[in-house]
Amino acid sequence: MNRIKYGDECTKYFHSMATVNYRRNLIAQIQDDYGVSLIQHEDKAHYLWHSFKNRMGVSGEVSMAFDLSSLVSVCSYDILEGLVAPFTEAEIDNIIKRLPADKAPRPDGFNGVFIKKC
Repeated sequence: MNRIKYGDECTKYFHSMATVNYRRNLIAQIQDDYGVSLIQHEDKAHYLWHSFKNRMGVSGEVSMAFDLSSLVSVCSYDILEGLVAPFTEAEIDNIIKRLPADKAPRPDGFNGVFIKKC
């Protein structure tokens, strides 16, 4: 109710909510593998980073299973010109005709009948 009543006013209520959220999300200390408590932010960040890195593993040399240069050289750039060409009215009309009448393709709720009529 207070959020609705006071909106975005700079009130004591909202400052206290920010403080509560800060305290809830704050990690006061972390105990490392040797039982040492880490309190400083830099120490906690360093420990968390190395712990994450060790759990995820270290990648070795990346090897390609196929020859990328041969694939790119075979592809003709003339084929790709259609990707940057503007849409034609015929293409747009064809897509609108193929829309199902009872489905809403977007979260705005307008179904195919509405789009076709407009």
